[in-house]
Amino acid sequence: MPDSGPNGLERRRTVRIKRSNLLDLRLDDIDRPAIKIAETQDEYEQSFRLVHDTYLRMGYLKEPQPHGMLFSAYSLLPETVLFVAKSYLTVISTLTEIFDTEAFGLPMDIIYKPEVDALRAEGRRVVELSALVTPPKLRWRNLFMLLAQVMYQYSVYRGVDDLCIAVNPKHVKFYKDILLFEDFGPERHYPRVDAPAVALRVDMRHIADRLKEVYDSKDLDTNLYLYFHRMTGFLPWNPEKTPVPTETEAVEGSRDAAAPFMNGRKAEIVRHFFQLFPSLWEGLSPAQRNFLSSHYPRLEEKTLIP
Repeated sequence: MPDSGPNGLERRRTVRIKRSNLLDLRLDDIDRPAIKIAETQDEYEQSFRLVHDTYLRMGYLKEPQPHGMLFSAYSLLPETVLFVAKSYLTVISTLTEIFDTEAFGLPMDIIYKPEVDALRAEGRRVVELSALVTPPKLRWRNLFMLLAQVMYQYSVYRGVDDLCIAVNPKHVKFYKDILLFEDFGPERHYPRVDAPAVALRVDMRHIADRLKEVYDSKDLDTNLYLYFHRMTGFLPWNPEKTPVPTETEAVEGSRDAAAPFMNGRKAEIVRHFFQLFPSLWEGLSPAQRNFLSSHYPRLEEKTLIP
């Protein structure tokens, strides 16, 4: 039953005000702003430092990490994508999309494995969004919405069925009211950040209809349906008319602009970070090492552990 009382009216008014500012992108004084997928070692390092510094400031890290970077083996998987917003050569915001694999699973498996397994049992293509970071001084510029747009289009192109995320309870309202995420798992303690988390999910098979129902109206100042479905040039073709590439096509690089990066250059980057943190490689299971080596054929050409 709709909430028609004063509190309900005020809630809808508040949500509308928040939505009305979502696409107000304040980029005028950002030097050559750009949204892209991280490719270079420098872009990866800047992203990992940005996550490290933000998590340290928010109390999710108890002490600084070696080299001032925060990442995991999931950050280096062949299909993992780091979306970055840049001011010329400087990474100023980042978002990571991690694709599910049999060898690694997803980070949220540590507390939400039964929920994720239920999706896997249905044969669904599941990803987890992680490390969504924008420095406090830049949050009013809505850089996250630019990253979310290209992530959404990339997910459509890759045939993703479910976008999953584990967020701090204080952020649940934004994700549900604004981005239309749905409840996926109850609040639980997330040991990696030593903080509570709530699992949320977007069903990509139906989100377009939901966005259209909620936002495609003359009564709203912000139309997220049009925003997420507007062609940006980020992908080289229309994902609605072109089939998702097979894994073989992706590895061969037949669609380099949007295919997973599984080439020699990425192998060099992966080797670099495992050399920086040998314990990360040492902590992998044999199956996980074999998985990485099979996708990065030149990963172990040089001595991996110094």
